[in-house]
Amino acid sequence: MKQEKLEEKVKETFREQGFNVEKEGEKLKASKDGETKTLEAFSSEKFSKQEVLKKEHEGIVFVDEGLSDLKEEIEVSIIYGERDGEEYELPSYEIIGDIAVISELTVEEDEAVEGILDHHPHVETILLKKGGLKGEFRVGDYEKLHGDKTETVHREFGIELKVDPTKAYFSERFSTERDRVVSKIEQGEKVLVMFAGVGPFAVMAGKNSEPEKVVAVEKNPEACEYMKQNIEMNKLRGKIEAFCGDVKEIEYGQRFDRIVMPLPGSAEEFINLAMDLVEDNGVVHYYRFLEEGNWEELDEEIKVAAEQKGLDYEILDGVVCGERGPSVDRVCMDIRISR
Repeated sequence: MKQEKLEEKVKETFREQGFNVEKEGEKLKASKDGETKTLEAFSSEKFSKQEVLKKEHEGIVFVDEGLSDLKEEIEVSIIYGERDGEEYELPSYEIIGDIAVISELTVEEDEAVEGILDHHPHVETILLKKGGLKGEFRVGDYEKLHGDKTETVHREFGIELKVDPTKAYFSERFSTERDRVVSKIEQGEKVLVMFAGVGPFAVMAGKNSEPEKVVAVEKNPEACEYMKQNIEMNKLRGKIEAFCGDVKEIEYGQRFDRIVMPLPGSAEEFINLAMDLVEDNGVVHYYRFLEEGNWEELDEEIKVAAEQKGLDYEILDGVVCGERGPSVDRVCMDIRISR
């Protein structure tokens, strides 16, 4: 891929998350709400593997598929696009470790499999989602189109996560949103992650910020077991406390400076609990599905919950961090609570 094309794809990725991206020298700077990230892009057409390894990296490193084997030596994000001058027609999919997950099969199955393997030589398994998330634990139903294994190790923003998407919900598409939230954690905060899954929010918080403590709660026993393994794998024993169970049944014994609620489908059922558990002047990151940008409806949910508890609240930010359908967004509202 040409260097200019790679840089444009990196810019597009962050602009979709609401960042303003500008080039400064050989690097890109992505800024949003006072936060700045340094982005480095290296095309295999312009740089060799050795040249990339010799450089001192200060930000997130992006490479094209020609430099994909760098992932064995340094933390990199791989951007795929052109190959031999042709753009591939591929279905919507995401890469979790060495597993590709197709959201919807919009091309012939053989073409989808061939194209993904051509783009991502490291991929060992390709899964096709069969409908939405199901059951109490929000686990997807999948058909194997290629390969057999379903457990993998996914890497993002300096952490490693062991996961099996057929047993526990996980999406790499929200990695930038996880990084956004973690970047707001201040030194010494007590953080609660509800509906923690395999631990992406909790592990990233423990690894990439300086909280006093992170408490993570997950009801799915298989996801909780993966979370415990991920805490060990990232050397965070003692910094993260994992609970397997219902968030409403845990004895917390304390309040938290920051609460993360990444369950957009039913978070409104738990907002009262979050208001009970948040410290004075603490922040709740409240995820919901929002139809047609109706932020007023979401604001009303928060207002009613706060009034029931006799609390004051301030909306710090409202962020679109994905989509569920053509007119339904996945959003996060950052709320400061005052007692």
